[in-house]
Amino acid sequence: MHNDLRYIEDLIVKFQTGIISPQELAELTKWYNSHLDEEVTIVTDEPLQKEQIRERMLNGLLAKIRIAQPVDKNNVYWMQPKFWAASVAVLLILSSLAWFGINRNKQVKSPDFAVQSSSDAILPGGPRAVLLLEDGRKLMLDTAQDGIVVDGAIHYADGRSLASNVDLDKMSDLQLYVPKGGIYHITLSDGTQVWLNSESRLRYSAKFASTEREVELDGEAFFMVKGQFSTKGKRIPFFVKTEQQTVEVLGTQFNVNGYSTQSFVKTTLLEGKVNIHATDQKIILNPGQQASTRGNLTKIKTVDAQMEIAWKDGKFNFDGKSFDETMAEIGRWYDLTIKYNGKIPDVELVGDAYRNEKINLVLRLLDAANVRYQLDIRKRELIIY
Repeated sequence: MHNDLRYIEDLIVKFQTGIISPQELAELTKWYNSHLDEEVTIVTDEPLQKEQIRERMLNGLLAKIRIAQPVDKNNVYWMQPKFWAASVAVLLILSSLAWFGINRNKQVKSPDFAVQSSSDAILPGGPRAVLLLEDGRKLMLDTAQDGIVVDGAIHYADGRSLASNVDLDKMSDLQLYVPKGGIYHITLSDGTQVWLNSESRLRYSAKFASTEREVELDGEAFFMVKGQFSTKGKRIPFFVKTEQQTVEVLGTQFNVNGYSTQSFVKTTLLEGKVNIHATDQKIILNPGQQASTRGNLTKIKTVDAQMEIAWKDGKFNFDGKSFDETMAEIGRWYDLTIKYNGKIPDVELVGDAYRNEKINLVLRLLDAANVRYQLDIRKRELIIY
């Protein structure tokens, strides 16, 4: 195995520019894996060369590299990337330690983008929601709180009262709306917990019936359904209705991605068991399985369920998603309108990133993929060319 650092650096450049041979890629991968538990130092006293190395790191280095000046040992720049095991993947290393991989399906032009005004104005989302009452009132929920509880009254998760003039006995229908740039948590009257992703709406009852529980969802939500029994000891089912399907559960954890603006609904099971009713089909899901429904067709596959709920835990995960699906997720979280000036780029993005980063760090994903774009701060538009 070749251990000359100048040679390894040349391989990194070849990898980043897409001209590395299979034999060289195997050498680079073997070298990287041999240094998983130690730092590799590239020593240079040339500022321009050091800056070029840093730039290459930001655009997809494959190694654990520390850049240091030989004279001043206190002047150290370092990053710790993670390797994505795929022969056509490129790592994008961000200063936030958020990682992206990119599968390139075809060659595209070098990045040519413009950012109008400061991208610092585009901030990540956070706790944000509106409670819609049956009498037409809209209650803007406290952004300092991350959830509400419905248990005869409505109050925040810390016990603070939401509104003193809301009589739930006179209301059967409530809606929780989470706008773009928002995320929120609600505990329903039966103890079921729901996390709502950006641009999602949940319609539910202030108090469920004794025979069944039903909610309606437009958007994405993670459910932790609490099992309930009737006075006769019979399980009370819980139904989640979307535009294309109904999920029947008895007490379980699952995620539903069912935006009405999408042509599909994805249901991912983490614990328990659910029945999915889509058109004339009835499908049973087991933990670790995902059902994807498009029109009259439902497909089942095994997935990493934790990655499907990365959004709930403060991360993006782009694995297995189309380019436009990924961009829609970014647009919802940063409250941006995504527009395409031409065809949708034939690029598949994989990997993950933290959702608390500013938009300029997330846009490095597009830079590394050589996708041309323009970010209009004033209009809050991200235009893909």
